[in-house]
Amino acid sequence: MIVNVITIDTETMDTANTALILSIGAFAFDVTDLNATQQAIMDVTKDAELQDHSQFAFYRRTDSFDQLISGRTVSVPTQEWWKKQGEEAHEALTGERVSLGEALSNLKQWIAQYPDARIFFRGPDFDGSILENAYRAHGIECPWKYNGKRDIRTYIDAMVRGGKGYIKGHQPCFPVVKHHSLHDAMNDAEQMAMAYMMNDGKTIPAPNLKKVTA
Repeated sequence: MIVNVITIDTETMDTANTALILSIGAFAFDVTDLNATQQAIMDVTKDAELQDHSQFAFYRRTDSFDQLISGRTVSVPTQEWWKKQGEEAHEALTGERVSLGEALSNLKQWIAQYPDARIFFRGPDFDGSILENAYRAHGIECPWKYNGKRDIRTYIDAMVRGGKGYIKGHQPCFPVVKHHSLHDAMNDAEQMAMAYMMNDGKTIPAPNLKKVTA
């Protein structure tokens, strides 16, 4: 599959750009090929070994202690928000963790595979700004240029003439865990490919969830 777009999502403990980062998820895909994008998503979903670091998927849980020591921030409203989230969202944050510096270096190396891919966030002034702040704080060159961030919501709305940044009635091709950063990045990737197809005047096929075993 050709890769021309990368979607990136983070889970954090604050909304400021200094936020403590809990996890980073990214997905690489061909926005012009919905079938290939969905197949790659389902392959990643079915095989746990493909989820942390593979051709199309990147996922890192990050250690909190060193971030707190270095001054990354936690807000009370965000703490309260996390307490209200489902068990699956919390489970997605359990497991092996790496330092934030290591996760940022890993992400940069992973993105380097796709020098021509455009980088999209669901809010470049949120996820993108938080990651840029973290890269600066760790003295690591950011893997995208200062003007290289793109917005998923704007892309989808422009393609389907919408106003909410989502495909209306979208049924994901995989069992999404909300606030799992890789799942959110894959869900955004699927919708971007759908939006491209819809803008081209093509009918979107119904998802075949039987292909995926949770």
